[in-house]
Amino acid sequence: VVSIARDGKLFLNERPVNINQIASEVTRRFKGSKSVYVRADRATTFDPIAQVISTLNEAKLQIRLVAKPEDTSSRR
Repeated sequence: VVSIARDGKLFLNERPVNINQIASEVTRRFKGSKSVYVRADRATTFDPIAQVISTLNEAKLQIRLVAKPEDTSSRR
């Protein structure tokens, strides 16, 4: 799982990773992986998300976006 914090910092399975090394880190740490889950904080601007998607796409990795539905039960 690649996580993108609201400030744009990237994590690969909770370990910090540089955008320029993200594709090589995925293939190094998870040999044979063909897809990556991408999760972003809801306050993250789209630019870092687009950069991650583009970088992973260039590395021929399938991207699966993870979305968490908003919990509206506490608003009632």
